[in-house]
Amino acid sequence: MESRWRLTVSFNTSHSLASSRVLVDGFDSTAEPHQYPLMVEVMQKDLESLQPALKKAAEETLKMLKVIETETFEVEKASERVRSDEEIANEQAMSAMGLKTECENDLALAIPILEDAVAALNTLKPADITLVKSMKNPPETVKLVLAAVCVMKGIKPDRLPDPKNPGRKINDYWGPSKRLLGDMSFLQQLKDYDKDNIPSNIMKAVRTQYLNHKDFKPRVVAKASSAAEGLCKWVIALDKYDVVVKV
Repeated sequence: MESRWRLTVSFNTSHSLASSRVLVDGFDSTAEPHQYPLMVEVMQKDLESLQPALKKAAEETLKMLKVIETETFEVEKASERVRSDEEIANEQAMSAMGLKTECENDLALAIPILEDAVAALNTLKPADITLVKSMKNPPETVKLVLAAVCVMKGIKPDRLPDPKNPGRKINDYWGPSKRLLGDMSFLQQLKDYDKDNIPSNIMKAVRTQYLNHKDFKPRVVAKASSAAEGLCKWVIALDKYDVVVKV
């Protein structure tokens, strides 16, 4: 493009100089007055003969200016795209960094919670579990905690007649709880519990029916059973962990 521009400028300049020479050389200062009209006519013809070349040069110059304008516009658009891509890349990098920081913070919260859950299970002794299983009429707080454990494990309740309304049946988790406590791998099942994939409907049921209960507190449950206290802490720890990992 630059070479074409130089050619156009050169062409215009050469024709301008040629025009000047025609005007200067075409007029003879020693000519007689009666020769002036003829000389003017000759000069006029020379100027007329230059018009096509001058017109063509002007058209070429106009075309070149349009090309320059178009190419300048394309360069500006390309620059804008580059700036836009750079801004998007910077935003994505900042977002990724923010997500990384958030995950690290969540992990920092989750690890102590998991440690609490494991510690709660480690407090359970076989003798304490056997004692709970042998209870014929366990305290309500013990039944409350064991029912929550059954729900966490997806164990369905027994359907028993309602003592207050013989024609109606109610959910009862004590039978399933005793069967669960009688399983020799009970504690290991809790330690291997899939804490990262707890179904949302299970956590909703545990939170609404048990965790919100006024007596679902380790210090309250401890008055009835140390084993139930440890299980209560385990349920609470997994609830907190579920909240952190699903934020």
